[in-house]
Amino acid sequence: MADVGMIIMVEKDKRADIQNVAKSLEEKGLHIQETIPRFRTIVGTSDSGLIGTFKSVAGVETVRPQATFQLPDMDEKVPQ
Repeated sequence: MADVGMIIMVEKDKRADIQNVAKSLEEKGLHIQETIPRFRTIVGTSDSGLIGTFKSVAGVETVRPQATFQLPDMDEKVPQ
């Protein structure tokens, strides 16, 4: 499967341990891009097939793949 962006929310009571949660996620296959303790968020990329694995990591509240979209090429006939 292809790599996709992941947004992972850490449980409220694990905010102080966000670095440990990030390390556990990294060991499971997440490529960490950013850790944002204030918002209990870890951002990274990974194979989309690992979402269930990440959900089972202690301290993880939610795992959401990042949505992406592509606008069509500019065309006078298509309003943008």
